[in-house]
Amino acid sequence: MGGRSLFGRAIARLNSAVNPAINSYTHPASTSKRPGRNIFSRRERDLAELESWEVRYLQGGPVREAIDSYALYALSNGWYVDGENEALVKDVEARLDELDIEGSLWQGIVDALVFGDAFQELATGMGDLEGEIVAILPRPAKMFDIITDNAGVPAGYVQYYGNRQSESISLSLDRILHVSLFHVGGAKYGMSLINSAKDDIDRDARMIDSLTDAIERHGHPRYHARVGREGEDPGQPALDAVADQLHDLNSKTELATCRDVEITALDATGVGNTKLYSDLTLGRMACALGVPLDVLGVTEGSNRSTATVRQDVFENKVGMVHRRLERIYNPQLIDRLSGVPGAVKLKFNDVSPEDELKEAEYVAKVLQADPFSPIVGPAWARKRLRITEEEAF
Repeated sequence: MGGRSLFGRAIARLNSAVNPAINSYTHPASTSKRPGRNIFSRRERDLAELESWEVRYLQGGPVREAIDSYALYALSNGWYVDGENEALVKDVEARLDELDIEGSLWQGIVDALVFGDAFQELATGMGDLEGEIVAILPRPAKMFDIITDNAGVPAGYVQYYGNRQSESISLSLDRILHVSLFHVGGAKYGMSLINSAKDDIDRDARMIDSLTDAIERHGHPRYHARVGREGEDPGQPALDAVADQLHDLNSKTELATCRDVEITALDATGVGNTKLYSDLTLGRMACALGVPLDVLGVTEGSNRSTATVRQDVFENKVGMVHRRLERIYNPQLIDRLSGVPGAVKLKFNDVSPEDELKEAEYVAKVLQADPFSPIVGPAWARKRLRITEEEAF
Protein backbone atom coordinates (compact mmCIF):
# COMPACT_ATOMS: atom_id res chain seq x y z
CA MET A 1 0.00 0.00 0.00
CA GLY A 2 1.21 3.46 -0.78
CA GLY A 3 1.63 6.23 1.74
CA ARG A 4 3.05 6.25 5.23
CA SER A 5 3.13 3.19 7.50
CA LEU A 6 0.93 2.76 10.54
CA PHE A 7 3.84 3.64 12.78
CA GLY A 8 4.61 6.78 10.75
CA ARG A 9 1.02 7.96 10.90
CA ALA A 10 0.97 7.40 14.68
CA ILE A 11 4.18 9.42 15.13
CA ALA A 12 2.71 12.25 12.99
CA ARG A 13 -0.51 12.38 15.00
CA LEU A 14 1.42 12.38 18.27
CA ASN A 15 3.63 15.20 17.04
CA SER A 16 0.62 17.32 15.97
CA ALA A 17 -0.94 16.82 19.40
CA VAL A 18 2.23 17.88 21.25
CA ASN A 19 3.17 20.68 18.84
CA PRO A 20 -0.03 21.89 17.18
CA ALA A 21 0.19 24.07 14.10
CA ILE A 22 0.37 27.78 14.93
CA ASN A 23 -2.32 29.87 13.27
CA SER A 24 -2.72 33.62 13.43
CA TYR A 25 -5.40 34.80 15.89
CA THR A 26 -7.44 37.76 14.71
CA HIS A 27 -10.89 39.29 15.26
CA PRO A 28 -11.86 40.37 11.73
CA ALA A 29 -14.17 43.32 11.16
CA SER A 30 -17.22 42.90 9.00
CA THR A 31 -17.02 44.16 5.45
CA SER A 32 -19.73 45.20 3.07
CA LYS A 33 -19.81 45.74 -0.64
CA ARG A 34 -22.19 48.22 -2.18
CA PRO A 35 -23.73 46.92 -5.39
CA GLY A 36 -22.94 49.00 -8.42
CA ARG A 37 -25.54 51.13 -10.18
CA ASN A 38 -25.74 53.60 -12.99
CA ILE A 39 -25.13 57.22 -12.01
CA PHE A 40 -28.01 59.57 -12.93
CA SER A 41 -30.35 56.65 -13.54
CA ARG A 42 -33.93 57.58 -14.34
CA ARG A 43 -36.37 57.46 -11.42
CA GLU A 44 -40.06 56.89 -11.92
CA ARG A 45 -42.60 58.85 -9.88
CA ASP A 46 -44.19 56.01 -7.93
CA LEU A 47 -45.13 55.53 -4.29
CA ALA A 48 -41.83 53.85 -3.37
CA GLU A 49 -39.80 56.69 -4.85
CA LEU A 50 -41.97 59.40 -3.28
CA GLU A 51 -41.66 57.71 0.11
CA SER A 52 -37.87 57.53 -0.26
CA TRP A 53 -37.82 61.33 -0.63
CA GLU A 54 -40.07 61.67 2.42
CA VAL A 55 -37.81 59.43 4.53
CA ARG A 56 -34.73 61.47 3.63
CA TYR A 57 -36.51 64.63 4.76
CA LEU A 58 -37.91 63.17 7.98
CA GLN A 59 -34.73 61.36 9.06
CA GLY A 60 -31.96 63.17 7.22
CA GLY A 61 -31.05 65.75 9.89
CA PRO A 62 -29.14 68.28 7.75
CA VAL A 63 -31.54 67.55 4.88
CA ARG A 64 -34.53 68.69 6.94
CA GLU A 65 -32.66 71.77 8.13
CA ALA A 66 -31.90 72.69 4.52
CA ILE A 67 -35.50 72.22 3.35
CA ASP A 68 -36.96 74.03 6.37
CA SER A 69 -34.57 76.96 5.84
CA TYR A 70 -36.46 77.87 2.65
CA ALA A 71 -39.74 78.12 4.57
CA LEU A 72 -38.05 79.87 7.49
CA TYR A 73 -36.44 82.55 5.34
CA ALA A 74 -39.56 82.99 3.23
CA LEU A 75 -41.88 83.55 6.20
CA SER A 76 -39.66 85.00 8.95
CA ASN A 77 -40.08 88.62 7.80
CA GLY A 78 -43.83 88.27 7.42
CA TRP A 79 -46.45 88.83 4.75
CA TYR A 80 -49.11 91.47 4.12
CA VAL A 81 -52.26 92.05 2.08
CA ASP A 82 -52.24 94.94 -0.38
CA GLY A 83 -55.19 96.65 -2.06
CA GLU A 84 -56.94 99.97 -2.63
CA ASN A 85 -60.02 99.08 -0.60
CA GLU A 86 -58.87 99.20 3.05
CA ALA A 87 -62.03 97.54 4.36
CA LEU A 88 -61.66 94.65 1.93
CA VAL A 89 -57.97 94.32 2.82
CA LYS A 90 -58.76 94.07 6.54
CA ASP A 91 -61.51 91.54 5.88
CA VAL A 92 -59.16 89.31 3.84
CA GLU A 93 -56.44 89.64 6.50
CA ALA A 94 -58.89 88.47 9.16
CA ARG A 95 -59.96 85.50 7.03
CA LEU A 96 -56.32 84.51 6.39
CA ASP A 97 -55.62 84.56 10.13
CA GLU A 98 -58.61 82.29 10.72
CA LEU A 99 -57.38 79.88 8.04
CA ASP A 100 -53.83 79.79 9.49
CA ILE A 101 -52.25 81.04 6.30
CA GLU A 102 -48.72 80.74 7.69
CA GLY A 103 -49.24 77.04 8.37
CA SER A 104 -50.49 76.60 4.83
CA LEU A 105 -47.53 78.51 3.39
CA TRP A 106 -44.99 76.53 5.44
CA GLN A 107 -46.51 73.20 4.46
CA GLY A 108 -46.78 74.29 0.84
CA ILE A 109 -43.11 75.22 0.63
CA VAL A 110 -41.88 72.07 2.39
CA ASP A 111 -44.04 69.63 0.40
CA ALA A 112 -43.21 71.34 -2.88
CA LEU A 113 -39.48 70.98 -2.16
CA VAL A 114 -39.73 67.39 -0.89
CA PHE A 115 -42.22 65.95 -3.41
CA GLY A 116 -42.21 68.59 -6.16
CA ASP A 117 -45.87 69.44 -5.49
CA ALA A 118 -48.03 70.30 -2.48
CA PHE A 119 -51.77 69.62 -2.34
CA GLN A 120 -54.06 71.29 0.20
CA GLU A 121 -57.82 70.88 0.29
CA LEU A 122 -59.90 74.05 0.37
CA ALA A 123 -62.70 72.80 2.61
CA THR A 124 -65.99 74.68 2.24
CA GLY A 125 -68.77 75.11 4.78
CA MET A 126 -72.41 74.08 4.82
CA GLY A 127 -75.66 75.93 5.37
CA ASP A 128 -75.04 79.68 5.66
CA LEU A 129 -71.35 79.08 4.89
CA GLU A 130 -71.95 77.00 1.79
CA GLY A 131 -69.32 77.74 -0.84
CA GLU A 132 -67.10 79.66 1.59
CA ILE A 133 -63.64 78.37 2.45
CA VAL A 134 -63.60 77.46 6.14
CA ALA A 135 -60.33 75.49 6.38
CA ILE A 136 -57.13 74.72 4.46
CA LEU A 137 -56.25 71.05 5.00
CA PRO A 138 -52.82 69.75 3.87
CA ARG A 139 -53.04 66.39 2.11
CA PRO A 140 -50.32 63.75 1.56
CA ALA A 141 -48.62 64.77 -1.67
CA LYS A 142 -47.35 61.23 -2.32
CA MET A 143 -50.97 60.06 -2.75
CA PHE A 144 -51.91 62.56 -5.50
CA ASP A 145 -51.85 62.46 -9.28
CA ILE A 146 -52.52 65.41 -11.58
CA ILE A 147 -55.01 64.87 -14.43
CA THR A 148 -54.40 66.87 -17.60
CA ASP A 149 -56.28 67.31 -20.86
CA ASN A 150 -54.92 66.64 -24.34
CA ALA A 151 -53.07 69.97 -24.29
CA GLY A 152 -51.34 69.20 -21.00
CA VAL A 153 -53.44 71.69 -19.01
CA PRO A 154 -54.41 70.49 -15.50
CA ALA A 155 -58.06 69.39 -15.40
CA GLY A 156 -58.29 67.88 -11.92
CA TYR A 157 -56.66 65.65 -9.33
CA VAL A 158 -56.90 62.07 -8.10
CA GLN A 159 -56.23 61.20 -4.46
CA TYR A 160 -55.41 57.56 -3.68
CA TYR A 161 -55.72 55.63 -0.46
CA GLY A 162 -53.66 52.75 0.88
CA ASN A 163 -50.98 51.67 -1.61
CA ARG A 164 -52.12 53.90 -4.51
CA GLN A 165 -53.62 50.85 -6.23
CA SER A 166 -56.94 50.57 -4.49
CA GLU A 167 -59.56 53.20 -3.69
CA SER A 168 -59.29 56.74 -5.05
CA ILE A 169 -61.41 59.86 -5.46
CA SER A 170 -61.42 62.57 -8.12
CA LEU A 171 -61.17 66.22 -7.10
CA SER A 172 -61.90 69.30 -9.18
CA LEU A 173 -59.39 72.12 -9.53
CA ASP A 174 -61.30 74.44 -7.17
CA ARG A 175 -61.14 71.86 -4.35
CA ILE A 176 -57.34 71.83 -4.16
CA LEU A 177 -54.71 74.52 -3.56
CA HIS A 178 -51.78 73.27 -5.64
CA VAL A 179 -48.29 74.60 -4.86
CA SER A 180 -45.31 73.87 -7.10
CA LEU A 181 -42.11 75.94 -7.04
CA PHE A 182 -39.66 74.50 -9.58
CA HIS A 183 -40.49 73.03 -12.98
CA VAL A 184 -38.92 71.54 -16.08
CA GLY A 185 -40.54 72.74 -19.27
CA GLY A 186 -43.49 70.58 -20.28
CA ALA A 187 -43.45 68.52 -17.08
CA LYS A 188 -46.75 67.75 -15.38
CA TYR A 189 -45.24 67.62 -11.89
CA GLY A 190 -42.89 69.98 -10.11
CA MET A 191 -39.24 69.24 -9.40
CA SER A 192 -38.37 67.68 -6.06
CA LEU A 193 -35.29 69.28 -4.52
CA ILE A 194 -34.57 66.09 -2.57
CA ASN A 195 -34.80 64.05 -5.78
CA SER A 196 -32.23 66.35 -7.40
CA ALA A 197 -29.91 66.01 -4.40
CA LYS A 198 -30.65 62.34 -3.65
CA ASP A 199 -27.28 60.97 -4.78
CA ASP A 200 -25.34 63.53 -2.74
CA ILE A 201 -27.60 62.97 0.29
CA ASP A 202 -26.90 59.23 0.14
CA ARG A 203 -23.15 59.76 -0.34
CA ASP A 204 -23.00 61.99 2.73
CA ALA A 205 -24.94 59.42 4.79
CA ARG A 206 -22.61 56.63 3.68
CA MET A 207 -19.54 58.75 4.39
CA ILE A 208 -20.66 59.64 7.92
CA ASP A 209 -21.65 56.03 8.57
CA SER A 210 -18.21 54.84 7.43
CA LEU A 211 -16.41 57.47 9.50
CA THR A 212 -18.45 56.57 12.56
CA ASP A 213 -17.62 52.89 12.16
CA ALA A 214 -13.93 53.71 11.69
CA ILE A 215 -13.81 55.97 14.75
CA GLU A 216 -15.60 53.40 16.89
CA ARG A 217 -13.29 50.66 15.65
CA HIS A 218 -10.15 52.71 16.34
CA GLY A 219 -11.66 53.97 19.59
CA HIS A 220 -11.18 50.45 20.97
CA PRO A 221 -7.41 49.94 20.75
CA ARG A 222 -6.04 46.85 19.07
CA TYR A 223 -2.77 45.28 20.15
CA HIS A 224 -0.03 43.11 18.79
CA ALA A 225 1.49 40.78 21.40
CA ARG A 226 4.82 39.04 20.86
CA VAL A 227 5.08 35.95 23.08
CA GLY A 228 8.21 33.98 23.92
CA ARG A 229 11.90 34.41 23.17
CA GLU A 230 13.37 34.70 19.71
CA GLY A 231 13.30 31.31 18.00
CA GLU A 232 11.00 29.80 20.61
CA ASP A 233 7.67 28.18 19.64
CA PRO A 234 5.21 28.90 22.50
CA GLY A 235 2.40 26.88 20.92
CA GLN A 236 -1.08 27.82 19.77
CA PRO A 237 -2.77 27.52 23.20
CA ALA A 238 -0.45 30.20 24.60
CA LEU A 239 -1.17 32.54 21.69
CA ASP A 240 -4.91 31.96 22.01
CA ALA A 241 -4.83 32.71 25.72
CA VAL A 242 -2.97 36.02 25.26
CA ALA A 243 -5.21 37.07 22.35
CA ASP A 244 -8.37 36.34 24.38
CA GLN A 245 -7.16 38.51 27.24
CA LEU A 246 -6.29 41.40 24.92
CA HIS A 247 -9.67 41.15 23.20
CA ASP A 248 -11.49 41.66 26.50
CA LEU A 249 -9.59 44.80 27.53
CA ASN A 250 -11.49 47.90 28.63
CA SER A 251 -10.60 51.36 29.94
CA LYS A 252 -10.09 50.05 33.50
CA THR A 253 -7.82 47.13 32.61
CA GLU A 254 -4.17 47.10 33.62
CA LEU A 255 -1.60 44.86 31.95
CA ALA A 256 1.01 42.80 33.83
CA THR A 257 3.11 40.26 31.93
CA CYS A 258 6.36 38.33 32.22
CA ARG A 259 9.47 39.49 30.40
CA ASP A 260 8.77 37.14 27.50
CA VAL A 261 5.59 39.03 26.43
CA GLU A 262 5.80 42.31 24.53
CA ILE A 263 2.57 44.24 23.75
CA THR A 264 2.40 47.03 21.16
CA ALA A 265 -0.67 49.23 20.51
CA LEU A 266 -1.83 49.42 16.88
CA ASP A 267 -3.47 52.47 15.24
CA ALA A 268 -2.56 54.67 18.20
CA THR A 269 -3.10 57.84 16.13
CA GLY A 270 -6.80 57.13 15.39
CA VAL A 271 -8.61 57.99 12.14
CA GLY A 272 -7.16 60.86 10.12
CA ASN A 273 -8.74 63.45 7.81
CA THR A 274 -12.25 62.90 9.17
CA LYS A 275 -13.17 66.58 8.84
CA LEU A 276 -11.85 66.67 5.28
CA TYR A 277 -14.03 63.73 4.21
CA SER A 278 -17.07 64.98 6.13
CA ASP A 279 -16.80 68.52 4.74
CA LEU A 280 -16.46 67.16 1.20
CA THR A 281 -19.77 65.28 1.16
CA LEU A 282 -21.62 67.79 3.37
CA GLY A 283 -20.55 70.65 1.09
CA ARG A 284 -21.74 68.82 -2.02
CA MET A 285 -25.06 67.98 -0.35
CA ALA A 286 -25.62 71.60 0.72
CA CYS A 287 -24.79 72.74 -2.80
CA ALA A 288 -27.25 70.24 -4.27
CA LEU A 289 -29.97 71.45 -1.88
CA GLY A 290 -29.18 75.08 -2.73
CA VAL A 291 -28.34 76.35 0.77
CA PRO A 292 -25.12 77.86 2.20
CA LEU A 293 -23.33 75.79 4.81
CA ASP A 294 -23.72 78.68 7.27
CA VAL A 295 -27.49 78.17 7.13
CA LEU A 296 -26.92 74.59 8.36
CA GLY A 297 -24.81 75.87 11.26
CA VAL A 298 -21.50 74.79 9.69
CA THR A 299 -18.70 77.34 9.39
CA GLU A 300 -17.12 77.26 5.96
CA GLY A 301 -13.39 77.20 5.52
CA SER A 302 -13.50 79.74 2.69
CA ASN A 303 -13.26 83.46 3.25
CA ARG A 304 -16.21 85.54 4.37
CA SER A 305 -16.64 87.26 1.03
CA THR A 306 -17.39 83.91 -0.61
CA ALA A 307 -19.83 83.00 2.15
CA THR A 308 -21.55 86.39 1.74
CA VAL A 309 -22.02 85.80 -1.98
CA ARG A 310 -23.58 82.39 -1.31
CA GLN A 311 -25.91 83.92 1.27
CA ASP A 312 -26.97 86.62 -1.19
CA VAL A 313 -27.68 83.99 -3.85
CA PHE A 314 -29.77 82.00 -1.38
CA GLU A 315 -31.78 85.08 -0.38
CA ASN A 316 -32.38 85.87 -4.07
CA LYS A 317 -33.69 82.33 -4.51
CA VAL A 318 -36.05 82.83 -1.57
CA GLY A 319 -37.21 86.06 -3.21
CA MET A 320 -38.10 83.99 -6.28
CA VAL A 321 -40.03 81.61 -4.00
CA HIS A 322 -41.95 84.66 -2.73
CA ARG A 323 -42.99 85.60 -6.25
CA ARG A 324 -44.01 82.02 -7.06
CA LEU A 325 -46.17 81.83 -3.93
CA GLU A 326 -47.83 85.15 -4.77
CA ARG A 327 -48.73 83.89 -8.26
CA ILE A 328 -50.11 80.67 -6.77
CA TYR A 329 -52.03 81.90 -3.72
CA ASN A 330 -53.55 85.05 -5.20
CA PRO A 331 -55.68 83.42 -7.95
CA GLN A 332 -56.36 80.15 -6.09
CA LEU A 333 -57.16 81.55 -2.63
CA ILE A 334 -57.08 85.33 -2.20
CA ASP A 335 -59.45 86.07 -5.11
CA ARG A 336 -61.98 83.61 -3.69
CA LEU A 337 -61.78 85.20 -0.24
CA SER A 338 -62.19 88.77 -1.53
CA GLY A 339 -64.81 87.96 -4.17
CA VAL A 340 -63.20 90.55 -6.44
CA PRO A 341 -60.35 89.05 -8.53
CA GLY A 342 -57.25 91.22 -8.46
CA ALA A 343 -58.60 93.70 -5.90
CA VAL A 344 -56.51 92.31 -3.03
CA LYS A 345 -53.13 90.63 -3.27
CA LEU A 346 -50.96 88.62 -0.90
CA LYS A 347 -47.38 89.93 -0.79
CA PHE A 348 -44.24 89.18 1.21
CA ASN A 349 -41.81 91.46 2.97
CA ASP A 350 -38.27 91.35 1.67
CA VAL A 351 -36.19 88.48 3.00
CA SER A 352 -33.26 90.80 3.73
CA PRO A 353 -33.63 93.60 6.34
CA GLU A 354 -30.88 95.48 4.50
CA ASP A 355 -33.11 95.74 1.43
CA GLU A 356 -35.93 97.12 3.60
CA LEU A 357 -33.54 99.78 4.90
CA LYS A 358 -32.49 100.70 1.36
CA GLU A 359 -36.15 101.08 0.42
CA ALA A 360 -36.75 103.43 3.37
CA GLU A 361 -33.69 105.49 2.45
CA TYR A 362 -34.91 105.73 -1.15
CA VAL A 363 -38.36 106.94 -0.07
CA ALA A 364 -36.79 109.55 2.24
CA LYS A 365 -34.60 110.91 -0.56
CA VAL A 366 -37.54 111.14 -2.97
CA LEU A 367 -39.61 113.08 -0.40
CA GLN A 368 -36.73 115.50 0.22
CA ALA A 369 -35.77 115.94 -3.42
CA ASP A 370 -37.66 119.20 -3.86
CA PRO A 371 -39.40 120.50 -0.69
CA PHE A 372 -41.01 123.43 -2.54
CA SER A 373 -42.46 121.32 -5.35
CA PRO A 374 -42.61 117.70 -4.13
CA ILE A 375 -43.07 115.08 -6.80
CA VAL A 376 -44.80 112.70 -4.38
CA GLY A 377 -46.76 113.04 -1.17
CA PRO A 378 -47.05 111.27 2.21
CA ALA A 379 -49.71 108.91 0.86
CA TRP A 380 -47.23 107.55 -1.73
CA ALA A 381 -44.57 107.12 0.95
CA ARG A 382 -46.94 105.23 3.27
CA LYS A 383 -48.04 102.93 0.47
CA ARG A 384 -44.43 102.29 -0.60
CA LEU A 385 -43.41 101.45 2.96
CA ARG A 386 -46.67 99.60 3.65
CA ILE A 387 -47.67 101.86 6.56
CA THR A 388 -51.37 102.36 7.26
CA GLU A 389 -52.82 105.71 8.24
CA GLU A 390 -53.46 104.43 11.77
CA GLU A 391 -49.79 103.41 12.12
CA ALA A 392 -48.56 106.76 10.76
CA PHE A 393 -50.03 108.82 13.58
